[in-house]
Amino acid sequence: EERHSMLGYHPVDYVKVTQVKNVCEDIENNNNNNHNKSNSFYDKHDVSYYSSNSKGVFAQCLVTGAVLLLAAGGGMPIGYSAVLLPQLAEENGTMHADRELGSWIASVHSLATPIGSLMSGPLLDGIGRRGSLRFSAIPLSVGWVIIGFSQNIPCLLIGRAISGFAVGLMAVPAQVLLGEMADPGLRGFLTGNKLAFYCLGIVIVYALGASFTWNTVAFCGTILPVAALIALILIPESPAWLVKQKKPDKAKKALLWLRGGNIEQVNAEMAILEARVKADLARTATNMSWTEQISSAISTIFDPSVFKPLTIINIFNTLQLISGTYVIVFYGVNLVEDIGGDSMNSYLAAVITAIIRFLFSSVASVLLLKMGRRNLGIFSALGTASSSLILAGYMLLKKGSSVDIYVVGILLLLYVAANTVGLMTLPGLMVAELLPQRARGIGGGCNFFLFNLLLFIVTKVFPMVSEKVGVAGIFTIFGTSAFLEAVFIYVALPETRNRTLQEIEDYFQVFVLYSVCQIK
Repeated sequence: EERHSMLGYHPVDYVKVTQVKNVCEDIENNNNNNHNKSNSFYDKHDVSYYSSNSKGVFAQCLVTGAVLLLAAGGGMPIGYSAVLLPQLAEENGTMHADRELGSWIASVHSLATPIGSLMSGPLLDGIGRRGSLRFSAIPLSVGWVIIGFSQNIPCLLIGRAISGFAVGLMAVPAQVLLGEMADPGLRGFLTGNKLAFYCLGIVIVYALGASFTWNTVAFCGTILPVAALIALILIPESPAWLVKQKKPDKAKKALLWLRGGNIEQVNAEMAILEARVKADLARTATNMSWTEQISSAISTIFDPSVFKPLTIINIFNTLQLISGTYVIVFYGVNLVEDIGGDSMNSYLAAVITAIIRFLFSSVASVLLLKMGRRNLGIFSALGTASSSLILAGYMLLKKGSSVDIYVVGILLLLYVAANTVGLMTLPGLMVAELLPQRARGIGGGCNFFLFNLLLFIVTKVFPMVSEKVGVAGIFTIFGTSAFLEAVFIYVALPETRNRTLQEIEDYFQVFVLYSVCQIK
């Protein structure tokens, strides 16, 4: 693997752990920055990572399945505006919305999502990862019901806002739960599948929108969150959260199920989890007042081991959004109409782009088993940049030929495929992997708050920018941002494939941005 000197400290061998005391000392030393910084994060010759048996893998897949039901339900409100707006634009419809009002209907979802993201942090630590996901299914269902019964635009906006709030609530707990319960070797695959089912939700809502009216589609949107709520009742809570809540017996029981009854493996993991919690508690004062808790939360965010990965994730997300990842989801039908005109079936094309997005997010989940995060991200960013800039150039030079529709269609699908396979897949995985255990709640909440605030701004201003610069200008912006994303990934994103969450957390104790560029 490339850039072997990037993450430097001594890893813990989970299989060959025979003395719990040594494991605890390893973690405490890492948290105190006492490890030799010259040790390579990538020296794998002395490391043998644990791997769950078939029962353990099946148990982890069951937990993932419950989360994926909710993820698909969370994807449906994202794509719903692409179905809703064209129907509201019809003059003979029961309700009418012009382009400006339509931009509010599309973007209000993202305006409410940051509020849910901020609340997800305290909920994540207060009622657990599973509890937070179960709670988020309720407002998601309520939002769909309000939309379905809406007789005016304000009711539509309220329903969209409630659905957006619910999507904000579920984003962090879903990534954290999957990241904490999965084996290191399976973590990329299982967490990557969340995006695949998120995209499947978009496919479902596009397909329903091509056949039914917008209010019928809204009522169909309640099915997945209700099914997810039932499934989430049947799975255990995150062992890491249970240990933090001083419930070791429940944590051990959950781990035994997740690891297929391998008691040796469970004992080793429990020792490490307890040592990690002990080290984290040593940093935090107890019996704090409300103001002291706020001050402590701010201090946690600006702690270098939290602030560094959070900065990487937020810069990545900003460039990803400007590259058009979610613009084409919110405005899929309208954007296809602008590109292809009357010669292209906009609904069919939007459904095809959603299917491509789903297929390539599934492909990304498989690639993450064999491919590093950095390589996949750079490949995706360069592919997005190339297809965007070629599409922009072709839109400027085309002369009304009969082949235009095919060339433009192929370039658009290549753009969606390249963008999905890495740029859309990696942010959620980065939250699950890069943030330390003690800050996954508040750090993940702040990250998704900023992400959805930027998403609101991008979706709100997109119609105005599109009118000013046209389709060619839009894809030029997309391509330029994607190229900058590739440069940023090369410079700043560490490779975390096959590394435990504890190892990644310890790395950021000593990481500085410029050190990533130093290759042995």
